[in-house]
Amino acid sequence: MSAFKDMVEADISSVFLNPDEFGETHNLNGANCICVIASDMTEERKASLAGGKRTPEGLHGDYLTICVKSSDLPEVPAQGTSFKVDGKRYTVDACTEDMGMLSIELGAYRMRGGF
Repeated sequence: MSAFKDMVEADISSVFLNPDEFGETHNLNGANCICVIASDMTEERKASLAGGKRTPEGLHGDYLTICVKSSDLPEVPAQGTSFKVDGKRYTVDACTEDMGMLSIELGAYRMRGGF
């Protein structure tokens, strides 16, 4: 591995996912992992579903973006599959992998008033 890749790998755990900095332990699809979770409440994100479709009237949702070390999950989540975060079920809207990190975009779509 190159020196740069070694530095990036070291920074993932010691800086970005460091529990004393940004990292928190969460249960991701049954695996306890140190990760960073951000709630994504932007208007653009609220207005779209997976595949770029407009949100049908009456739907709303909870949106998360999770950054986690690729090796901490048993498999890379596929778009459209179910994914649990601390026991709550979401749908994978997108998942990208870059230099040992996964960025997983999740949505939990609900009817207004529940169902």
